[in-house]
Amino acid sequence: MKFFSSSATNKVDAKGRVSIPAPFRKVLAGEGSPLLHLRPEVQGKPAIEGFGDAYYEKTAMELGRMAPTDPAFDALTDLMISRTSSMPLDETGRIVLPAALREAAGIEGEAIFVGRIHTFQIWKPENYYALQADLRATAEANFDKMPWGGA
Repeated sequence: MKFFSSSATNKVDAKGRVSIPAPFRKVLAGEGSPLLHLRPEVQGKPAIEGFGDAYYEKTAMELGRMAPTDPAFDALTDLMISRTSSMPLDETGRIVLPAALREAAGIEGEAIFVGRIHTFQIWKPENYYALQADLRATAEANFDKMPWGGA
């Protein structure tokens, strides 16, 4: 698979160690990413956003097209680049979630990994499940906006 899909809940130990789901590790390996990149979710949700090198480079390239004197450039690079932690997976596919990211997302004990095509999110399971009714309603109201390419 070439994109992040599905979801999985994994234990988080007292030191913040957690296993990245095997399908997500395969996506990272498939793109040749030696590192996993994590940052706070950029739209203010209590979640962590994860991605490989290709997405991180695309983000940097797009930000690099902005004028460096633009206040929006400062704000976006702070949020999307400066707050990103990059780390290798250990030989068993585990990482240590940085304490600041765990605290921002409220993660302790368990984390749910949610595929989002080019990225994935890591949530406190209860917070993610609390959004399900709203997500479902928004999806149903917007299903016709998907560009099916004439299919």
